[in-house]
Amino acid sequence: MDTIESQYGPFSKEEIDLYVKTVMTDSNGNPIINGFQKGIVFNMFFKYFRDVQSINAINRIEFAELIITAKRILVSKNMKILPYIIGGKVDKFVTRKNVNKRELMMIEASPTYAKVIEKYQDQDIIKYIRSIVATIISSDFSVIDIDPELHGKRIDIVPAIIIEEVLVYVLLC
Repeated sequence: MDTIESQYGPFSKEEIDLYVKTVMTDSNGNPIINGFQKGIVFNMFFKYFRDVQSINAINRIEFAELIITAKRILVSKNMKILPYIIGGKVDKFVTRKNVNKRELMMIEASPTYAKVIEKYQDQDIIKYIRSIVATIISSDFSVIDIDPELHGKRIDIVPAIIIEEVLVYVLLC
């Protein structure tokens, strides 16, 4: 965590508290972490931890710091939707494994997809990409942000944009 904090910090207490209270706490005040968001965030930072046990040992404040860092990295890559999904509130979660034919065609037509295939050459990565895209398109999210203009707004999912952003995300992992 020290490497991440030194490269991507500092993190304000106000922003960390916001994520802990809104993203990682249910309506009854119980601690929760959405497994889908956790997986996306952990995949981005696995290279820093090098093993599953270490990354799973982080506390809620450190996880909030990872969310903030992931959001900053993705925004710096000019992403418009995925950073807010990673750091957003899951309003309705629908797990899907497959995309429809139109979305599959968009994925396969992307120049970024060719780079992903070249980098990973793994069918499991292709399945993972389809699963992320399908789940995001089927679910509902709202923005969590210290900016009151953004906070609480519903995230409009545009399939063409989210497909490209997920492909770039996979290249970053």
